[in-house]
Amino acid sequence: MKDIHYCLKDDVKYPTVLKNIKGAPDIIYYKGNIEIATEYKSVAVIGSRKCSARGMQLAYDTAKYLAGRRINVVNGLALGCDSAAIRGALDNNGKCIVWLPCGLDNIQPKSNRKLADEIVDKGGCLVSEYPEGTELRKYNYVERDRLQSGISQGVIVIEADRNSGTMHTADFAIRQYKHLACYYYKMLENSTGNKYLEENKETIVLKQLSNLEEFTDDILHEVQYEQMTLQL
Repeated sequence: MKDIHYCLKDDVKYPTVLKNIKGAPDIIYYKGNIEIATEYKSVAVIGSRKCSARGMQLAYDTAKYLAGRRINVVNGLALGCDSAAIRGALDNNGKCIVWLPCGLDNIQPKSNRKLADEIVDKGGCLVSEYPEGTELRKYNYVERDRLQSGISQGVIVIEADRNSGTMHTADFAIRQYKHLACYYYKMLENSTGNKYLEENKETIVLKQLSNLEEFTDDILHEVQYEQMTLQL
């Protein structure tokens, strides 16, 4: 596949925020403009593949709002909430960062290949810790989930059941000390995961636009430092 590049952890193009997480990849592969990850703040907008119509609309509207504030939208290109969020961002001239759980020559799901091309064409990027030719394996999804939160300053869970893969990213966000928010579970149908997150006092519960504004204000005003390793 043409135009796939790579960068090492000590390269200038390697996203600064990603360097700071435990288990950051020594090398990442990308297609598109990886530098947006350092130039702008990023928020992962994630949720279940089998989400309700309300969840789809919230994903679209949330990402559209973030794009309007020049915040990158991050997720895994999955069907459902992820795809709706990407569409919302692109429709408002936003940029997206998509993490794949396999090589970048193997876009998954295949039905989203055109959407993946549009992400790159509109200034975003596709990223993976796996080289070309790497096939999709089930455990790769969980490994990938740590990177969705890792490259972001914040994570927003739109709609998720307690046992959905979305919760892996939310758990990583907590461990990585990222800003975490979810929509109020009573607003949605498949939201046992949202209810679980609301029991964590660190989770911001979004019930109206003003809550989303406050959440993004905190992220935009946060100063990002790169961790320094002391050489002895």
